[in-house]
Amino acid sequence: MDDPHVVLGLPPDCDDESIRRRYLELVRQFSPEHHPEKFAAVRGAYERLRDRNARARYRLFEAGKKETVEAIVEEIACRSPHRRVSLKTLLSMLRKP
Repeated sequence: MDDPHVVLGLPPDCDDESIRRRYLELVRQFSPEHHPEKFAAVRGAYERLRDRNARARYRLFEAGKKETVEAIVEEIACRSPHRRVSLKTLLSMLRKP
C-alpha cells in the first residue's frame, strides 16, 4: 500500500482544504475511463486523508509505524475518536525515549 501523501503529492502536515483541492486536480487529470489504476490510487489516498478522523485512523492503524504521541493527540482532538486513551497512558508515552 502506497503512502497517501506521496500518491497525492502533498506533505504530511497538509490541511483538509489542500487535500481536497489536490484530489480534485488529480481527478480532473486522471479520469476513471482513461486511467483506472491511477484514479483508484488517488481515490484510495483521498479516502485515507480526507478529514482529521480519517488521517488519525490512517496514522494509528494503517501506516505500519509505531504509534506516535502526535497521532494519539490528533485522534483525541477529533470529534469521534475510535478509542479512548487515558492521561496516564499518554504521559507514559511522553516519557519514553
